[in-house]
Amino acid sequence: MIHVALLDDHPAVLAGLRRLVDSEHDLTVLAAASSAAELAKALDGMRPDVVVLDHDLRRGAGLSHCRRIKDRAEPPGVIVYSAYAGPALDLAARAAGADAVIDKAAPVAELSMTIRQVAGGPAAGAPPLPRHAYEDAVARLDDEDLPILAMLLDGMRQDAIGEALRIPRTEVAWRVQRIIGRIQPRIRARRRHQVARLSAGWKP
Repeated sequence: MIHVALLDDHPAVLAGLRRLVDSEHDLTVLAAASSAAELAKALDGMRPDVVVLDHDLRRGAGLSHCRRIKDRAEPPGVIVYSAYAGPALDLAARAAGADAVIDKAAPVAELSMTIRQVAGGPAAGAPPLPRHAYEDAVARLDDEDLPILAMLLDGMRQDAIGEALRIPRTEVAWRVQRIIGRIQPRIRARRRHQVARLSAGWKP
């Protein structure tokens, strides 16, 4: 059985996600919450195999939380579930350490399949990022942050980045959060039809 934790600040989406995941014979929801603090409390020490979290968590804070999860010892897999999927989010999510990005408009079967794949361990190799997405991200950053972005995209943890650049971990941490904040897509209005679809447990 694959144990899943869900994090989304929209109650209807969270309820819909829980129904959809629990309907799969080999998946079960350990906990579901609207904030990172609530999720930690609900898990109460239990370790999920995969965390599915919303990118638009308190105006984009989902990726920052993803990075914190992936810098823990033996972290779970993380799937970013977003209405804003695309090359820009793919790049920002990779910098945050996410294992996958799924569009909320994608068929439910795609989410279930991705949960199983992520639970199985790291993929053999991530697909190449479009050059324009990388160039757009670089244009938003200070020159001093470019080496850190490159290391994040290579999958390095914050402690390893600090050692490589000989800077304190606390400085690495705030610079990583600054990088993620600058390169992630700008938040637009939520797609109401996606919220309604998940709330109703719709399947294609």
